[in-house]
Amino acid sequence: MKVCSVCGMTFEEIVKTQKIGCSQCYYSFEPKIMEILMSKKLPMPYQGSLPKRLKDYQSLLVDKMTIKIKLEEAVAAEDYEKAAFYRDYLKAMEEK
Repeated sequence: MKVCSVCGMTFEEIVKTQKIGCSQCYYSFEPKIMEILMSKKLPMPYQGSLPKRLKDYQSLLVDKMTIKIKLEEAVAAEDYEKAAFYRDYLKAMEEK
C-alpha cells in the first residue's frame, strides 16, 4: 500500500475523507487523483482562494504556462508561424 512520504496518508483515506492530506499527496497519488478528476470531468487547475496580493502574480504564471503549452503544441504540429508568435509573446511577457 502506497503512503504519502510527508503526511503518511494513503489513497484509500483520501477517497474516504475526500480530503488531501498535504501538497505532496498530489504528487504521490497523481495518476489516481487525475483518474478520479477526469471521471468527474474536473481536469481543471486548483480554483481555491489566494491572498489578494497574489492574484496578479498567479494570473501571470497561469498565462505563461498556457502560452508555453500552446507553443509546444504548435511545434509538435509543425505550425512554425504560430510557434514563432507564441515564442515572441513569451519573450514579451518575461520582459515586463
